[in-house]
Amino acid sequence: MLIWLLRFVAFHLDVFNPVAQGIKGFSTTDIFYDMMLATPADTSSTIVIVDITQLHDRDSIATALEEIDALEPAAIDIDVVFEHPKEPVGDAHLFNVAATLSNAVFSFKMMDPDREQKEFTRQVHSFFAKDLGVTEGFVNVDRKMTRDIPLCLEMRGKAYPSVIARMMEVIHGKPFEYKKHRKQHIDYEPTVFRVIPYDSIQHYAQYITGHIVMFGGAYESIDMLYTPLGQMYGIQVLCYAMKTMLEMKQQTNCTGTLFWLLTILFSYIGVRLIMKYKDKVLSMKKDKLLTDILRTIFITSIVIFLLMACFMAIAFIFFDKWRINFDLTPTLTVMALTTVSADIVRIIIKHTNAPLHDRMFPNY
Repeated sequence: MLIWLLRFVAFHLDVFNPVAQGIKGFSTTDIFYDMMLATPADTSSTIVIVDITQLHDRDSIATALEEIDALEPAAIDIDVVFEHPKEPVGDAHLFNVAATLSNAVFSFKMMDPDREQKEFTRQVHSFFAKDLGVTEGFVNVDRKMTRDIPLCLEMRGKAYPSVIARMMEVIHGKPFEYKKHRKQHIDYEPTVFRVIPYDSIQHYAQYITGHIVMFGGAYESIDMLYTPLGQMYGIQVLCYAMKTMLEMKQQTNCTGTLFWLLTILFSYIGVRLIMKYKDKVLSMKKDKLLTDILRTIFITSIVIFLLMACFMAIAFIFFDKWRINFDLTPTLTVMALTTVSADIVRIIIKHTNAPLHDRMFPNY
Protein backbone atom coordinates (compact mmCIF):
# COMPACT_ATOMS: atom_id res chain seq x y z
CA MET A 1 0.00 0.00 0.00
CA LEU A 2 2.86 2.34 0.80
CA ILE A 3 4.50 1.63 -2.56
CA TRP A 4 1.25 2.34 -4.40
CA LEU A 5 0.84 5.55 -2.42
CA LEU A 6 4.31 6.67 -3.49
CA ARG A 7 3.45 5.83 -7.08
CA PHE A 8 0.24 7.86 -6.90
CA VAL A 9 2.09 10.86 -5.45
CA ALA A 10 4.76 10.68 -8.15
CA PHE A 11 2.28 10.73 -11.01
CA HIS A 12 -0.57 12.89 -9.76
CA LEU A 13 0.76 15.78 -7.69
CA ASP A 14 1.67 18.93 -9.63
CA VAL A 15 5.10 19.17 -8.05
CA PHE A 16 6.04 15.89 -9.75
CA ASN A 17 4.60 16.82 -13.15
CA PRO A 18 7.98 16.50 -14.95
CA VAL A 19 8.13 12.86 -13.82
CA ALA A 20 4.57 12.18 -14.88
CA GLN A 21 4.94 13.94 -18.22
CA GLY A 22 8.17 12.12 -18.93
CA ILE A 23 6.51 8.72 -19.09
CA LYS A 24 2.92 9.73 -19.74
CA GLY A 25 1.35 7.26 -22.11
CA PHE A 26 4.33 4.89 -21.76
CA SER A 27 3.65 1.29 -22.69
CA THR A 28 5.95 -1.70 -22.35
CA THR A 29 5.09 -2.59 -25.96
CA ASP A 30 7.24 0.40 -26.97
CA ILE A 31 10.25 -1.39 -25.50
CA PHE A 32 9.25 -4.71 -27.09
CA TYR A 33 9.11 -3.25 -30.59
CA ASP A 34 12.40 -1.48 -29.99
CA MET A 35 13.96 -4.81 -28.97
CA MET A 36 12.77 -6.30 -32.27
CA LEU A 37 14.99 -3.81 -34.10
CA ALA A 38 17.95 -5.96 -33.09
CA THR A 39 17.07 -8.43 -35.89
CA PRO A 40 17.06 -7.56 -39.63
CA ALA A 41 13.68 -6.32 -40.84
CA ASP A 42 11.83 -8.15 -43.61
CA THR A 43 10.72 -6.33 -46.74
CA SER A 44 6.97 -6.35 -47.28
CA SER A 45 5.91 -8.51 -50.21
CA THR A 46 2.40 -7.04 -50.43
CA ILE A 47 2.60 -3.29 -49.73
CA VAL A 48 4.60 -0.62 -51.57
CA ILE A 49 4.71 3.17 -51.40
CA VAL A 50 4.66 5.38 -54.48
CA ASP A 51 6.25 8.63 -53.35
CA ILE A 52 4.91 11.94 -54.66
CA THR A 53 6.65 14.22 -52.15
CA GLN A 54 8.20 16.27 -54.99
CA LEU A 55 5.07 16.14 -57.15
CA HIS A 56 3.04 19.33 -56.72
CA ASP A 57 0.94 19.82 -59.85
CA ARG A 58 -2.29 17.85 -60.14
CA ASP A 59 -1.83 17.04 -63.81
CA SER A 60 1.33 15.05 -63.00
CA ILE A 61 -0.36 13.41 -60.02
CA ALA A 62 -3.21 12.28 -62.28
CA THR A 63 -0.69 10.89 -64.78
CA ALA A 64 1.06 8.91 -62.03
CA LEU A 65 -2.28 7.44 -60.93
CA GLU A 66 -3.03 6.43 -64.54
CA GLU A 67 0.33 4.63 -64.75
CA ILE A 68 -0.31 2.78 -61.51
CA ASP A 69 -3.85 1.80 -62.46
CA ALA A 70 -2.67 0.42 -65.81
CA LEU A 71 -0.38 -2.01 -63.94
CA GLU A 72 -3.41 -3.52 -62.15
CA PRO A 73 -2.54 -3.22 -58.46
CA ALA A 74 -4.67 -5.02 -55.87
CA ALA A 75 -5.75 -1.69 -54.36
CA ILE A 76 -4.62 1.95 -54.21
CA ASP A 77 -4.71 4.08 -51.07
CA ILE A 78 -4.59 7.72 -52.14
CA ASP A 79 -3.18 9.53 -49.11
CA VAL A 80 -3.92 13.02 -50.45
CA VAL A 81 -6.94 15.29 -50.02
CA PHE A 82 -7.50 17.55 -53.05
CA GLU A 83 -9.62 20.04 -51.14
CA HIS A 84 -10.25 22.87 -53.62
CA PRO A 85 -10.02 23.21 -57.40
CA LYS A 86 -6.91 25.21 -58.27
CA GLU A 87 -5.57 24.13 -61.69
CA PRO A 88 -8.20 23.95 -64.50
CA VAL A 89 -6.21 21.50 -66.64
CA GLY A 90 -4.87 19.44 -63.75
CA ASP A 91 -8.22 19.41 -61.95
CA ALA A 92 -10.01 18.17 -65.08
CA HIS A 93 -7.39 15.46 -65.61
CA LEU A 94 -7.60 14.38 -61.96
CA PHE A 95 -11.42 14.38 -62.11
CA ASN A 96 -11.38 12.06 -65.15
CA VAL A 97 -8.83 9.69 -63.61
CA ALA A 98 -10.70 9.52 -60.30
CA ALA A 99 -13.86 8.56 -62.22
CA THR A 100 -12.11 5.53 -63.76
CA LEU A 101 -10.37 4.10 -60.66
CA SER A 102 -12.36 1.12 -59.44
CA ASN A 103 -10.07 -0.18 -56.70
CA ALA A 104 -8.88 3.09 -55.16
CA VAL A 105 -9.72 4.60 -51.78
CA PHE A 106 -9.52 8.38 -51.46
CA SER A 107 -8.81 10.15 -48.20
CA PHE A 108 -10.81 12.69 -46.26
CA LYS A 109 -10.23 14.38 -42.91
CA MET A 110 -12.42 14.70 -39.84
CA MET A 111 -11.96 18.23 -38.50
CA ASP A 112 -12.77 20.53 -35.55
CA PRO A 113 -13.41 18.07 -32.71
CA ASP A 114 -15.98 19.01 -30.07
CA ARG A 115 -14.36 18.23 -26.71
CA GLU A 116 -17.65 17.99 -24.85
CA GLN A 117 -19.44 15.81 -27.39
CA LYS A 118 -16.23 13.88 -28.10
CA GLU A 119 -16.79 13.88 -31.84
CA PHE A 120 -15.81 15.84 -34.94
CA THR A 121 -17.95 18.61 -36.38
CA ARG A 122 -16.58 19.09 -39.92
CA GLN A 123 -15.13 17.08 -42.79
CA VAL A 124 -12.73 17.95 -45.59
CA HIS A 125 -13.12 16.00 -48.85
CA SER A 126 -11.57 16.17 -52.30
CA PHE A 127 -13.42 18.58 -54.57
CA PHE A 128 -14.68 15.78 -56.85
CA ALA A 129 -15.69 13.29 -54.12
CA LYS A 130 -19.38 14.20 -53.96
CA ASP A 131 -19.93 14.39 -57.72
CA LEU A 132 -18.19 11.10 -58.48
CA GLY A 133 -19.24 9.20 -55.35
CA VAL A 134 -15.72 7.80 -54.92
CA THR A 135 -14.82 5.37 -52.16
CA GLU A 136 -13.46 7.33 -49.21
CA GLY A 137 -12.04 6.78 -45.73
CA PHE A 138 -10.77 9.19 -43.10
CA VAL A 139 -7.06 9.38 -42.25
CA ASN A 140 -7.18 10.83 -38.72
CA VAL A 141 -4.78 9.33 -36.18
CA ASP A 142 -3.60 10.25 -32.69
CA ARG A 143 -0.64 12.58 -33.19
CA LYS A 144 0.64 12.17 -29.60
CA MET A 145 1.60 8.50 -29.83
CA THR A 146 0.25 6.33 -32.63
CA ARG A 147 -0.19 2.84 -31.23
CA ASP A 148 -3.69 2.24 -32.60
CA ILE A 149 -5.41 2.92 -35.89
CA PRO A 150 -9.02 4.12 -35.69
CA LEU A 151 -11.30 2.12 -38.00
CA CYS A 152 -14.48 4.04 -37.26
CA LEU A 153 -15.33 7.54 -36.02
CA GLU A 154 -18.69 9.21 -35.49
CA MET A 155 -20.01 12.60 -36.50
CA ARG A 156 -23.52 13.75 -35.71
CA GLY A 157 -24.63 10.23 -34.95
CA LYS A 158 -23.28 8.68 -38.15
CA ALA A 159 -20.35 6.28 -38.28
CA TYR A 160 -17.61 6.79 -40.86
CA PRO A 161 -14.93 4.24 -41.84
CA SER A 162 -11.20 4.90 -41.94
CA VAL A 163 -9.17 4.57 -45.11
CA ILE A 164 -7.79 1.27 -43.78
CA ALA A 165 -11.31 -0.13 -43.27
CA ARG A 166 -12.25 0.88 -46.82
CA MET A 167 -9.05 -0.70 -48.18
CA MET A 168 -10.01 -3.98 -46.52
CA GLU A 169 -13.34 -3.83 -48.35
CA VAL A 170 -11.65 -3.21 -51.71
CA ILE A 171 -9.06 -5.97 -51.20
CA HIS A 172 -11.50 -8.64 -50.01
CA GLY A 173 -14.45 -7.52 -52.11
CA LYS A 174 -16.94 -7.52 -49.25
CA PRO A 175 -18.17 -5.12 -46.55
CA PHE A 176 -15.96 -4.65 -43.50
CA GLU A 177 -17.81 -4.36 -40.21
CA TYR A 178 -16.02 -1.23 -39.11
CA LYS A 179 -18.80 -0.29 -36.67
CA LYS A 180 -17.90 -3.35 -34.60
CA HIS A 181 -14.14 -2.75 -34.87
CA ARG A 182 -13.63 0.82 -33.68
CA LYS A 183 -9.85 0.61 -33.57
CA GLN A 184 -6.99 -1.81 -34.04
CA HIS A 185 -3.62 -2.06 -32.31
CA ILE A 186 -0.90 -1.55 -34.90
CA ASP A 187 1.72 -4.28 -35.01
CA TYR A 188 5.03 -2.48 -35.40
CA GLU A 189 7.22 -5.50 -36.00
CA PRO A 190 10.02 -3.78 -37.96
CA THR A 191 9.29 -4.00 -41.70
CA VAL A 192 10.76 -2.34 -44.77
CA PHE A 193 8.25 -0.94 -47.26
CA ARG A 194 9.62 -0.29 -50.76
CA VAL A 195 9.42 3.35 -51.82
CA ILE A 196 8.97 3.82 -55.56
CA PRO A 197 9.62 7.31 -57.00
CA TYR A 198 6.75 8.76 -59.04
CA ASP A 199 8.99 8.92 -62.13
CA SER A 200 10.05 5.24 -61.91
CA ILE A 201 6.66 3.52 -61.80
CA GLN A 202 7.22 1.52 -65.01
CA HIS A 203 10.70 0.50 -63.88
CA TYR A 204 9.28 -1.07 -60.71
CA ALA A 205 6.15 -2.50 -62.36
CA GLN A 206 6.67 -5.95 -60.78
CA TYR A 207 6.24 -4.41 -57.32
CA ILE A 208 2.97 -2.71 -58.28
CA THR A 209 1.05 -5.37 -60.22
CA GLY A 210 -1.05 -7.33 -57.75
CA HIS A 211 0.31 -5.33 -54.81
CA ILE A 212 -1.27 -2.80 -52.45
CA VAL A 213 -0.09 0.68 -53.38
CA MET A 214 0.07 3.47 -50.82
CA PHE A 215 0.09 6.63 -52.94
CA GLY A 216 1.31 9.77 -51.18
CA GLY A 217 4.23 11.72 -49.78
CA ALA A 218 6.75 9.33 -48.26
CA TYR A 219 8.95 12.13 -46.92
CA GLU A 220 6.52 14.86 -45.88
CA SER A 221 8.14 16.58 -42.89
CA ILE A 222 4.81 18.02 -41.70
CA ASP A 223 3.31 14.53 -41.60
CA MET A 224 5.59 13.06 -38.93
CA LEU A 225 4.05 10.93 -36.18
CA TYR A 226 5.41 9.48 -32.95
CA THR A 227 5.31 5.67 -32.84
CA PRO A 228 6.88 2.91 -30.72
CA LEU A 229 9.66 2.81 -33.34
CA GLY A 230 10.30 6.54 -33.07
CA GLN A 231 9.20 9.29 -35.45
CA MET A 232 7.69 7.98 -38.66
CA TYR A 233 6.04 9.45 -41.74
CA GLY A 234 2.26 9.19 -41.76
CA ILE A 235 2.13 6.99 -44.84
CA GLN A 236 4.48 4.50 -43.16
CA VAL A 237 2.10 4.31 -40.20
CA LEU A 238 -0.69 3.50 -42.66
CA CYS A 239 1.50 0.78 -44.18
CA TYR A 240 2.01 -0.81 -40.76
CA ALA A 241 -1.73 -0.56 -40.07
CA MET A 242 -2.53 -2.13 -43.44
CA LYS A 243 -0.02 -4.94 -42.82
CA THR A 244 -1.52 -5.57 -39.38
CA MET A 245 -5.03 -5.91 -40.79
CA LEU A 246 -3.93 -8.19 -43.62
CA GLU A 247 -1.95 -10.53 -41.39
CA MET A 248 -4.59 -10.42 -38.65
CA LYS A 249 -1.94 -10.15 -35.96
CA GLN A 250 -4.34 -9.56 -33.13
CA GLN A 251 -2.67 -8.28 -29.99
CA THR A 252 -4.13 -9.81 -26.84
CA ASN A 253 -4.00 -7.33 -23.98
CA CYS A 254 -4.30 -8.51 -20.41
CA THR A 255 -6.84 -6.15 -18.79
CA GLY A 256 -9.43 -5.88 -16.05
CA THR A 257 -9.46 -8.06 -12.95
CA LEU A 258 -6.96 -10.55 -14.39
CA PHE A 259 -4.48 -7.73 -15.03
CA TRP A 260 -4.63 -6.45 -11.46
CA LEU A 261 -4.43 -9.93 -9.94
CA LEU A 262 -1.32 -10.71 -12.03
CA THR A 263 0.12 -7.28 -11.24
CA ILE A 264 -0.24 -7.90 -7.50
CA LEU A 265 1.27 -11.38 -7.90
CA PHE A 266 4.25 -10.22 -9.98
CA SER A 267 4.79 -7.19 -7.76
CA TYR A 268 4.85 -9.47 -4.71
CA ILE A 269 7.34 -11.82 -6.37
CA GLY A 270 9.55 -8.91 -7.41
CA VAL A 271 9.52 -7.30 -3.97
CA ARG A 272 10.19 -10.64 -2.27
CA LEU A 273 13.23 -11.25 -4.48
CA ILE A 274 14.60 -7.78 -3.75
CA MET A 275 14.06 -8.16 0.00
CA LYS A 276 15.59 -11.64 -0.15
CA TYR A 277 18.73 -10.09 -1.59
CA LYS A 278 18.82 -7.46 1.13
CA ASP A 279 18.31 -10.08 3.85
CA LYS A 280 21.11 -12.16 2.37
CA VAL A 281 23.45 -9.18 2.40
CA LEU A 282 22.52 -8.30 6.00
CA SER A 283 23.25 -11.86 7.12
CA MET A 284 26.81 -11.72 5.80
CA LYS A 285 29.18 -11.37 8.79
CA LYS A 286 32.60 -12.50 7.62
CA ASP A 287 33.49 -9.81 5.10
CA LYS A 288 32.38 -6.45 6.48
CA LEU A 289 33.76 -4.50 3.50
CA LEU A 290 31.92 -6.64 0.95
CA THR A 291 28.73 -6.40 3.00
CA ASP A 292 28.91 -2.62 3.10
CA ILE A 293 29.57 -2.46 -0.64
CA LEU A 294 26.65 -4.77 -1.46
CA ARG A 295 24.36 -2.67 0.74
CA THR A 296 25.08 0.56 -1.12
CA ILE A 297 22.28 2.15 -3.09
CA PHE A 298 24.35 1.78 -6.27
CA ILE A 299 24.70 -2.02 -6.02
CA THR A 300 21.14 -2.45 -4.80
CA SER A 301 19.90 -0.42 -7.76
CA ILE A 302 21.84 -2.66 -10.14
CA VAL A 303 20.24 -5.76 -8.61
CA ILE A 304 16.79 -4.21 -8.91
CA PHE A 305 17.50 -3.24 -12.51
CA LEU A 306 18.60 -6.81 -13.37
CA LEU A 307 15.43 -8.25 -11.83
CA MET A 308 13.32 -5.76 -13.78
CA ALA A 309 15.20 -6.75 -16.95
CA CYS A 310 14.38 -10.42 -16.30
CA PHE A 311 10.69 -9.57 -15.94
CA MET A 312 10.84 -7.58 -19.17
CA ALA A 313 12.61 -10.43 -21.02
CA ILE A 314 9.90 -12.91 -20.03
CA ALA A 315 7.15 -10.49 -21.05
CA PHE A 316 8.94 -9.87 -24.37
CA ILE A 317 9.00 -13.59 -25.19
CA PHE A 318 5.24 -13.82 -24.71
CA PHE A 319 4.72 -10.72 -26.87
CA ASP A 320 7.14 -11.74 -29.61
CA LYS A 321 5.84 -15.31 -29.96
CA TRP A 322 2.12 -14.93 -29.28
CA ARG A 323 1.43 -11.16 -29.17
CA ILE A 324 0.26 -11.46 -25.58
CA ASN A 325 0.77 -8.07 -23.96
CA PHE A 326 0.92 -7.63 -20.21
CA ASP A 327 1.72 -4.05 -19.21
CA LEU A 328 4.50 -4.32 -16.64
CA THR A 329 4.58 -0.60 -15.88
CA PRO A 330 2.82 -0.88 -12.45
CA THR A 331 4.93 -3.89 -11.48
CA LEU A 332 8.21 -2.25 -12.47
CA THR A 333 7.20 0.91 -10.60
CA VAL A 334 6.58 -1.11 -7.46
CA MET A 335 9.96 -2.82 -7.77
CA ALA A 336 11.73 0.49 -8.37
CA LEU A 337 10.19 2.02 -5.23
CA THR A 338 10.80 -1.01 -3.01
CA THR A 339 13.99 0.29 -1.40
CA VAL A 340 12.51 3.74 -0.78
CA SER A 341 9.39 2.36 0.85
CA ALA A 342 11.38 -0.15 2.92
CA ASP A 343 13.50 2.69 4.31
CA ILE A 344 10.37 4.67 5.19
CA VAL A 345 8.92 1.67 7.03
CA ARG A 346 12.21 1.16 8.88
CA ILE A 347 12.31 4.79 10.00
CA ILE A 348 8.68 4.68 11.15
CA ILE A 349 9.30 1.53 13.20
CA LYS A 350 12.52 2.96 14.62
CA HIS A 351 10.77 6.04 15.98
CA THR A 352 7.63 4.29 17.22
CA ASN A 353 8.92 1.00 18.57
CA ALA A 354 12.65 0.82 19.16
CA PRO A 355 12.78 -2.84 20.44
CA LEU A 356 10.86 -4.02 17.37
CA HIS A 357 13.21 -2.05 15.14
CA ASP A 358 16.26 -3.65 16.74
CA ARG A 359 14.86 -7.12 16.13
CA MET A 360 13.83 -6.43 12.50
CA PHE A 361 16.85 -4.32 11.49
CA PRO A 362 19.72 -5.42 13.74
CA ASN A 363 22.37 -4.03 11.41
CA TYR A 364 20.93 -0.50 10.98
